[in-house]
Amino acid sequence: MKGFKKSNAKGFTLIELMIVVAIIGILAAVALPAYRDYVASAHGGAAMKGVSAFTSKAVTCVQSGVGCASIAADATAVTELSVGATAFAEATGSTLAYTDGTCIITATVTDTGAVSYAASVDSAGAGSTTAAQCADGAGI
Repeated sequence: MKGFKKSNAKGFTLIELMIVVAIIGILAAVALPAYRDYVASAHGGAAMKGVSAFTSKAVTCVQSGVGCASIAADATAVTELSVGATAFAEATGSTLAYTDGTCIITATVTDTGAVSYAASVDSAGAGSTTAAQCADGAGI
């Protein structure tokens, strides 16, 4: 029995590698949907943050007539923001819509200055995002 040498094999066995691949697959199956929901709600939050700054100016304009002229000028400076067909004026409400490429948050300011929000999805960049996810991220 001279010809036999003891081999010192190093590395991982096939079963160990298969277990690692299975664990990674399970983690990916759980984490990926949660990550997608998180990203979708973040888009809603970003759109709400964008429209909120202009909504407060619009409410001030409708209730007191202050700063009405600057709303349209400020809105044209922000490409993501659009103002409704009716211009804001004292006791005259309108709408503001802000899109971040995925979610659209529309703020409707009434003639008394009350504000209501609605969420929708931009069909061009929505992917798998739903309007409910946008609304959840925006807090509406």
